[in-house]
Amino acid sequence: MVDMRTELSLWIECVEAILIDRGVLDEDGQLAWEIDCQFPKEIEDALDGFIENPIELVGLLRISRDARDGRPLSPAVLSAAHLMAREVLQALQSSEIADESPSMSRY
Repeated sequence: MVDMRTELSLWIECVEAILIDRGVLDEDGQLAWEIDCQFPKEIEDALDGFIENPIELVGLLRISRDARDGRPLSPAVLSAAHLMAREVLQALQSSEIADESPSMSRY
């Protein structure tokens, strides 16, 4: 059986690394700009259809960090975050912005 928490933790670490590299998150993993602002164009294009605004990203990051820290999550929330993190990571990696970012090729 797949350990969704472990996979989610790995995937969200890669997402965070890409977003830090692109200036969306600061080194502490927090949004590097105002929450009501829009994503930089390259990130917006990569995430189109997955994450529409920074508030949704904050929610995914929070849930994923809760999973990584072992906090209780309902099976539905864990499953949704697992799927969303994988899709977001794949979208970021398949775009040109992720050329030098951590790879998910083994997943």
